[in-house]
Amino acid sequence: MPLSPGDTAPDFQLYGGAAGDAPMFRLSGALGGGGGVVLHFFPLPFTGVCTAQMCAVRDRIGSYEGVTVWGVTGHYPQLIAAWDRENNFDVPILADYDHEVSRAYVGLYEDPLPSGLKYCSKRGVVAIGGDGLVKYVWITEAPGVAPDGGVLSDAIIAARS
Repeated sequence: MPLSPGDTAPDFQLYGGAAGDAPMFRLSGALGGGGGVVLHFFPLPFTGVCTAQMCAVRDRIGSYEGVTVWGVTGHYPQLIAAWDRENNFDVPILADYDHEVSRAYVGLYEDPLPSGLKYCSKRGVVAIGGDGLVKYVWITEAPGVAPDGGVLSDAIIAARS
């Protein structure tokens, strides 16, 4: 079951970047400084809507001041790193290849997507306050729908509260 505002965000640790030199990112470490975190979940790198979602984040990166922002997807670090090199997202994209974080935070698309893949991360945005509580959640059942600018703004504001 996905998280809701008011829930305590489960701690996690995921790789970001290419395997071998991939750093680990831990939620509790990002929250330790008192700032909030915004997580952008998406199903498939190298697809139009997922690329548009993360490019929108990249293009608004200045508005995230004081907030940590990460992308999260259920794929391997090597694939994510290649996609990031192609698009220069300027935010870490974390590899949730066992889908445990996605399942806990936003859920999974269990029916096959147009690509034929099943059990992909749902598209969602989750804002966590510096106190570790979920402040904002946006999830879509339609994998072809990206969050709009209002969702991005609302998540940033919520993460700061």
